[in-house]
Amino acid sequence: MAKVLIVDDEPMTTEMLAAFLRILGHESADAFNCRHAWDKLTSYTPDVILLDIMLPDQNGIEMCRDLRARPETRTVPVIMISAIAPAKTEEAAAAGANGYLGKPISIASLKNALAQIGIESGSSARIK
Repeated sequence: MAKVLIVDDEPMTTEMLAAFLRILGHESADAFNCRHAWDKLTSYTPDVILLDIMLPDQNGIEMCRDLRARPETRTVPVIMISAIAPAKTEEAAAAGANGYLGKPISIASLKNALAQIGIESGSSARIK
């Protein structure tokens, strides 16, 4: 089971991703902006971060750069999520993102993105 930090300011997206992660056998915590995410990271050590690009207090790509600059988060995989995909995929990769998901996100695309960074799902449910 992986621990996933979801950083997104849209409650419906956060709830949907949390539900998908539960189905896939993972646990999650959420943060509604970058400052809240940094606060969470003081007590929650995720195996991966799902990070929205458009956040109210800081651009998610900037936060990804900041995550890569800090020793304690440098190696935590980051999957960027955005409704403006694929417009920012190159910028996200340059900032150090390990993956990129366009909204709307399906459970299958989330499962595949996690698998690409080495996080296998514990669910026995067959998801296509």
